[in-house]
Amino acid sequence: MKKISLRNIFYSLPAFSFAIPTFPVMIMLPAFFAEVHNFDIAIIGTYIFLAKLVDIVSDPIVGWVNDKKILDRKFLITLGSILCAISLYKLFIQKNITYEYYLFVWISVLYLGWTLFQIPYLSIGYDLEKDYFLRTKLSANRELFILFGLFFSLGLPMFFNFSNAELLSYIVYVAIFSGFIGISVMLFKIPDNRVLKKDIQFKSALKNLRKNDPLVRVMFAWFVNSLANVFPMILFSFYISYVLGGNDNDRQVVLFYYFLFAILGVPFWTYFSKKFGKKKTWATSLILSAFFFIFVFFLSKGDIYLFIIISCITGFCLGADLIIPPSIQADISDIHLNKFNEDISGVLFSFITFLNKLSFAIASLFVFSILGLLNFKANEEISYETKIFIIISYALIPIVLKFSSSLILMRFKLTEKDLKKIQKKIYG
Repeated sequence: MKKISLRNIFYSLPAFSFAIPTFPVMIMLPAFFAEVHNFDIAIIGTYIFLAKLVDIVSDPIVGWVNDKKILDRKFLITLGSILCAISLYKLFIQKNITYEYYLFVWISVLYLGWTLFQIPYLSIGYDLEKDYFLRTKLSANRELFILFGLFFSLGLPMFFNFSNAELLSYIVYVAIFSGFIGISVMLFKIPDNRVLKKDIQFKSALKNLRKNDPLVRVMFAWFVNSLANVFPMILFSFYISYVLGGNDNDRQVVLFYYFLFAILGVPFWTYFSKKFGKKKTWATSLILSAFFFIFVFFLSKGDIYLFIIISCITGFCLGADLIIPPSIQADISDIHLNKFNEDISGVLFSFITFLNKLSFAIASLFVFSILGLLNFKANEEISYETKIFIIISYALIPIVLKFSSSLILMRFKLTEKDLKKIQKKIYG
């Protein structure tokens, strides 16, 4: 068991480094290019949107490259890591912008690097562990290191008085340095256990994916839940500022406690899944998260501390949201391998990243289009209609989607006993 725990740590180390730049890229990048490099905000938005389209398309392509073994998985991870390091330096540290499409080029390279790393990384994790519960434990280790990375980038500005430019440069250097160590250890210590049984044909694989009913059901539940998570993510700052009357410090404090309790939730949900199974664990977390989010409707201006309490509870539930779906997806990879004799774990894991990005694009388009129609202006008094829209989109839509996702998930049937039977047919 000690060997397994140490192996899980070696495997999870890179996840810490790749999580560190998440908040800077998602939240701080637009303001950084507008304030430091004098880019027009509309141009910044256009470039990020176009880069996100490239990012969405790249997921299934990289998944296919991974499964066809066109390039070795460890080579893809190395290439992705190098591209991420270069693009982070170009985006946040390099002072001279030498051409017009600079932001579009390097944010696209960053997204591609993330994809080249993430899909083969998850695929190696699938081959690393076959046991029903130990897959969840491996997933929990990986997601815990991701949360540590998010926690680090979030906590740094709370404890040190850096300017934005200084903060971003420190974050990038820590991400690159720790990434070099983490990737090196993972590549050296973690084996690539893949055994391809046959060459995969595109048409037959596509046809078989549609026939994989457990996959379709779980991915539908995942997509609905991703939408539920994205709406509050997009509107978080707006809700704090225009509904609760908070400021930048309040946002940092809320996020700090949210992710702190997500970290605390990971070991609890891991243990819970061992007792009650993966489906019940994920469904329980979805229902609890939706239920406690109802109390958001009772908050008004100045209720920051009450909102922190709600965020602690929903953050705790996030732990299951992070660790269970990748573990279930690994089990579904076995179902697919058994039924169709196709090892396409890369494509299957690319669905998770693809649906995450698609849900973000859909929710962003919806939210910002409606805010535009309502004549929303930043740093100005908002109308009653705009306030109601923010509350409904921030809380009501996610609540409905979370409950819906749990209902979809209820009809998914795969127990530990079922998986053992399937694996016995595959591996003997």
